[in-house]
Order: sequence, then structure tokens, then C-alpha cells
Amino acid sequence: MKLNYVTLSKPETESFYVSRRTEAYKGDNWHYHDEFEILLSIKGGGVMIVGDKITNYNPGELMLLGSGLPHLFKNTGIDADSDEVDFIVVKFSSHFLNQPLFDTPEFSRIKNFIKKANRGLVFSKQFSSEIKPLFIDLIKCKGADRMIILFKILNKLSKEKNLKNIASQNYSSINFKEEDRLQNVIDYISKNYYKDISLKDLSDLSYMTTNSFCRFFKNKTGKTAFEFIREYRINKACQMLMNGRKSISQICYETGFSSFSSFNRVFKQLKKVSAKEYKKKYFDLKQSFELA
Repeated sequence: MKLNYVTLSKPETESFYVSRRTEAYKGDNWHYHDEFEILLSIKGGGVMIVGDKITNYNPGELMLLGSGLPHLFKNTGIDADSDEVDFIVVKFSSHFLNQPLFDTPEFSRIKNFIKKANRGLVFSKQFSSEIKPLFIDLIKCKGADRMIILFKILNKLSKEKNLKNIASQNYSSINFKEEDRLQNVIDYISKNYYKDISLKDLSDLSYMTTNSFCRFFKNKTGKTAFEFIREYRINKACQMLMNGRKSISQICYETGFSSFSSFNRVFKQLKKVSAKEYKKKYFDLKQSFELA
């Protein structure tokens, strides 16, 4: 998994990009771009990496990502036998906010709110459900009508109080073009999370002493390398639990844990519930969405 810079491709007759997608993405396209991005997951879920945060996302979640914020959304399918997904993506350039319209008093709150998305924002599922019809209309409309609906969406987002940052408080935007060492470390962890990874492995990869590497990694991500690895493993475990193909015992050892007791302890510490409870909650939630 290597971090890439991507550019937005859209018709010159359109000032922003919007798309509804139903094909699952299972690759490792960890990337960043200049555009702000809104993602509404209607069906399906998976694992996401946003800044220094690795976690799962589920159907019904709505997120706003700031300009230059590295991210990856990897679909896992809604169950073991299906890769069915449905999500809407909206992207608009930071230059979009420099239009004279956003300098008016009526639009100042929207402009200031969007600028706060540098660590990513996730909204409540209740709010996501309420605003979903506007996203459906956005897909259907063209021309000025589409722009008006986007303004309505941004206005509602800026008024919402029930939201949380995604990346940690310690996270700060990194010049990823220059930070090849961090890319290499995260790439190595994503490929070898199920193995025994030592600090020496990571420091050698970075051409640094162990102490220097520990300071470097903590400064860049806000957590130690072992905390990052542990969180990555648990979120891979959550991904496997949602797929429902393997037993919890199998998942424990396939995500790099040496004992079942250690896996359960770390899982509960990070997710606040046991692996068994997490799996039950996910499938209960999935069933409620299917019946809705």
C-alpha cells in the first residue's frame, strides 16, 4: 500500500464532481488529493484509513474529508456471499471556496466549517439518514439545480452539531511527497501485520536508530508504532468478522496475535466490546438495514 497523489477528472462544464458507485473496491489505493470529499455509504462497509486513523465504516455513515487528507476506503461486502455496495462521492476543489459567493456573510459559516475538515469529520447515522434524500437528488439533477442542492447539503452539514473528527488530535498534515520513510513503514505494516514485527525491522526500513524512529513515528502519527500495529490488526479482525467467513479463533491468529486471551483483551480495549459482541452487533445492524 503506497500513498499516491491523484488528480480529479471532471467535465469542464461542471464545477464539482459527484458519482454514485455500486462496485466494491478491494484494492490498496491509499491516496490524497487537493479536493474536499464527501462520502455517503448507503450499502456495504469495510475498513478505512484516514490520516492516522484505521477503523471500520458501516452502511449509513457520512464523512467529510479535508483537502490533502490521505485516505483509503476498502469495501468488504455486506456479508460473506455478497460484494454489494452503494455509495455516493462528492468532490469539490479548495478553489471552489474562493468564489466571491463564499465571502458573503450568509456563506461564511459554510466556508469556516469546511475548513475544519482537515482531520476528517464523521456524522451521526441519524443525520446521515435525514440528509440522504438530498444526495439522491444531487445525483439526479443537472445544471444550476445540482449546484443549489450542493449548497443545501453544505448548509446542513455546517449546522450539524453531532459529529466527530476521524484522525487523532495529534495528527497534522504531512508533506507526503517528502515523507517516503513513513510511506514505507505503513506499507510494510499493511503487508506484514500478521507476522511478528519488531522495532528493529521498522527502524532499519527507515534507516534510523530505534530511538530516532520511535520519536519520528510518534511525531507523525500521534501514536507509537506498536499502538499503530495493534490498531491495524484489530481493524483487520473487524473486517474479517464482518465478512463472517472465519471463526474468531482463526481471525485471532491470522491477524498476528500469539494468544486468544491477548486478542480478546486488546479487542475489548480498543472496541469497548468483545469480538463476539462486535460480530453480533454488526449482523444485527445489517439485518435492521435490510428490513428498513
